[in-house]
Amino acid sequence: MNKGIPSIRKFPICWFFWGGFMLFATFLSAQDIHWTQFYAAPMNISPGLVGIFPGETRFMGNYRSQWHSVPVDYRTLGLSVDSKLPNKRADRHFVTLGLGFNYDQGGVSRLNFTNLNLNGSYTQRLASKFYATLGGQWAFAQRRFQTKGLIFDDQYDPSLGGIDPALPTQEDFSNRRNFFTDLNVGLNFRFQARDDNELVDRLAKRTKIDAGFGIYHLNTPLQNFIEDDFSEIDLPIRFTPYILATVKVGSNLDLIYNAMFQTQTSYRQWLNGIGAKLHLNRTPGKQLSIQFVANYRSYDFEESIAPAFEIFYNHWRAGFSYDVNVSEFEVATRGKSGPEIFVHYHMAKAKRKRLLPEYKICPLI
Repeated sequence: MNKGIPSIRKFPICWFFWGGFMLFATFLSAQDIHWTQFYAAPMNISPGLVGIFPGETRFMGNYRSQWHSVPVDYRTLGLSVDSKLPNKRADRHFVTLGLGFNYDQGGVSRLNFTNLNLNGSYTQRLASKFYATLGGQWAFAQRRFQTKGLIFDDQYDPSLGGIDPALPTQEDFSNRRNFFTDLNVGLNFRFQARDDNELVDRLAKRTKIDAGFGIYHLNTPLQNFIEDDFSEIDLPIRFTPYILATVKVGSNLDLIYNAMFQTQTSYRQWLNGIGAKLHLNRTPGKQLSIQFVANYRSYDFEESIAPAFEIFYNHWRAGFSYDVNVSEFEVATRGKSGPEIFVHYHMAKAKRKRLLPEYKICPLI
């Protein structure tokens, strides 16, 4: 027997075929991109969080590598920017526009997802410390897979007693790409302790709470690769309520709590994170703080915990987390899932002194 070809005794065709089919069907059900540090990827939580940051422009980058110990790992990349439009009454209301890019790849078939999205939101001040934001997102997306590395039941060669990858297959791969558009909306409510329009933030009032929801895939776009009336697969609507809270409990200490629930047909996911933020220096221009958060994620077939560390320096924010699998899938992952990192930068638009009385700065903290 050719040692380069697996024996059917070690790799039963029926189990491979049905296991591969179920895995592929799971992907076709198009469950969305997941982040452990979900609070650092606001456009994936709700379009209502577009523009909810201090400053005028925000740049964000997220990267995740998952399941290194599984034969084929998964990688996810997210890049986005949102910016507030100039407004003389920005202390009362403002409009924000944003652009996002997501890329996700994994599995033996290298099934990947690419998404380019346009975002817009309107924020209205309801009271001195309360704001409401309505946001929308339009995305153009593509799913694609490769056949290299895949094997099928009709490639079984009895003379070899195993699989011969060189044999042809009767599977239909005439279409390996699927293009679609995606419509999403969201609503966010913000409470914050600071109600004045300070030119310099000395971090004396830091309590802020964002609560709301996102509704994704309102148009339930088709996800199937085979174009016929018998294989139509819709991308189900995803509903995502959440709360993101920072509560000042001391002159230099904050309590952090983040929670999000996702539901998509029968799929359910809970994400929770609790931690503390320590302000090492609150002097304007030298502001430095560190944050520790313990994250927990639970859904149908996996549970994981993920300690996370963040550092804040002036307008910069960066974070790192590492997932540890504690579910039955631990057998395959050896208790490990993977690292995740993100970097944010908030830019305050420079204004000449003569413009300060005319244009208001963003009131959010």
